[in-house]
Amino acid sequence: MRKTALSAFAAALVGAGSFALVALGSGSGRPVDVAAANARTAHADSVHYSFIVRVTKERQPMILHIDGGSSRDAVAVHLRLDDLSSNMPGTTGAVLLSTPFLYEQAPGGIAVFGNVRWLRLQVSHLSPRSQTLSTVRSLTPSPLLHVIAEAKLHPGAAAGTFAGKVAYDDPIVRTALTSLTGGIEFRNLHVSVSVGADGLIHHVRITGRTADHGTHFSLAARLYAFGAPIEVVPPKPGTFLDRQLAEIAA
Repeated sequence: MRKTALSAFAAALVGAGSFALVALGSGSGRPVDVAAANARTAHADSVHYSFIVRVTKERQPMILHIDGGSSRDAVAVHLRLDDLSSNMPGTTGAVLLSTPFLYEQAPGGIAVFGNVRWLRLQVSHLSPRSQTLSTVRSLTPSPLLHVIAEAKLHPGAAAGTFAGKVAYDDPIVRTALTSLTGGIEFRNLHVSVSVGADGLIHHVRITGRTADHGTHFSLAARLYAFGAPIEVVPPKPGTFLDRQLAEIAA
């Protein structure tokens, strides 16, 4: 189980800022400050979300669906990776974080040893900069908000909407997107944002392409149910294995 659900998804994908723009609010008559909306969204107690990440090479798309919720001390994410060039069903996975433990589901939820389908890690044993926690963060809205903070956005035609470009070689942008892009460098990045009547960001779209125009990237995200509880149901006893024991067994 050394190759966790997270690393499997990353491998498959491989094969707040200095602007403040103003537009008319969502029917409220008040101006919308997108930088302030971004900051409020980043500091929300909790958020539920749905992402669709599409990477298309030679007209063959791979689509990663991310559905989850996150708060300061909990994350519950379910994933499905679809290869539309294949008739095989998509690969699924899940990540659950509820202090003090982080659970990673084996790809497809298959039993890798007896009834074991999950790997359990103790969060206190992980560095805040560890690849594992970095990947968990990439499955939340946090990286998208970092990208928005770096973007040069302009008010759109519709109330509460903004659009513009962001530099692909900005270190913050590269770090924010690397897990979702499988490490592929996408240029000509365009960002669009929709701010709701509650002053929070509800929709994000990012698109780009590689330098040779051979591979295209798009991400569409919906953020909702701000402040609602995040329900994390740990796997049943006997269905998970502690990483330390897995390393000893290996």
